[in-house]
Amino acid sequence: MDLFLTIDVETYTGDYEMDIYGHGKGLTYLLNILGHFEISATFFIEALGATRWGGTKLKEMCALIMELGHDVQLHVHPKVALIDGVKIKNDRLSSHNKETQKILMETGLEILDDCGVKNVIAFRSGDLAANEDTLSVMEILGLFLSSNRDLDKKSSIATDINEYFPIRNDLSQMGRMFDLPVTSFRSSLPFFDGLYRHFEICALGTLEMEDMLSRMVGAGYSCATILTHPGEYFRRNNNDTVFVSKNCKRLERLLTSAKHVND
Repeated sequence: MDLFLTIDVETYTGDYEMDIYGHGKGLTYLLNILGHFEISATFFIEALGATRWGGTKLKEMCALIMELGHDVQLHVHPKVALIDGVKIKNDRLSSHNKETQKILMETGLEILDDCGVKNVIAFRSGDLAANEDTLSVMEILGLFLSSNRDLDKKSSIATDINEYFPIRNDLSQMGRMFDLPVTSFRSSLPFFDGLYRHFEICALGTLEMEDMLSRMVGAGYSCATILTHPGEYFRRNNNDTVFVSKNCKRLERLLTSAKHVND
């Protein structure tokens, strides 16, 4: 079974140092720990912020991630976009019409290209807010790998494409489009969690993650997809940050196990 670590990278303020790097405890920590374990990840980079705050910091960040051997793909949050003639209703991409979605995603691709990111083939909408129009626009733009499904309707309530692909909770194809969902599993506490919980570092305990991966291997899953964000590994402390040690330990133990899963 393949194990994919996917990292959504975004800022709503333009303060990359605090929101993303976490003063050494966010993105910097992730890149260091991935290098230690010699594991590559896919970074879904929010690109539209460059329309508001400029692209210099985004370009530096993309270059660093790629220099260290990781993959960069497209992520957008409409709320941060500042594009002449485009009215942003809210941060949910799927609430915008097809034409607006195309402008936002095309702009994101152009920004990533300007950052030196070539051959972008995958897209994840902010909050997984994708619908049928999103998939149609993706195909027009040559983005044939979606990662916008998640059965956990408590935490990921924005996706509208869970039922579009024939295989639930695993890599699936519809026409020319593939979707790699955020992995979910049935909760033992449905009255508290809802029916499903998704595979996010801040949402699961270490033993839960290891048990779920073991059961997925036994059940014949082709892959598991983990969702995380730099902000899961630190919290603000006045004008500085401190590690969220619980989540750091979870990630490090998971990465220790990951080599065995992928083997």
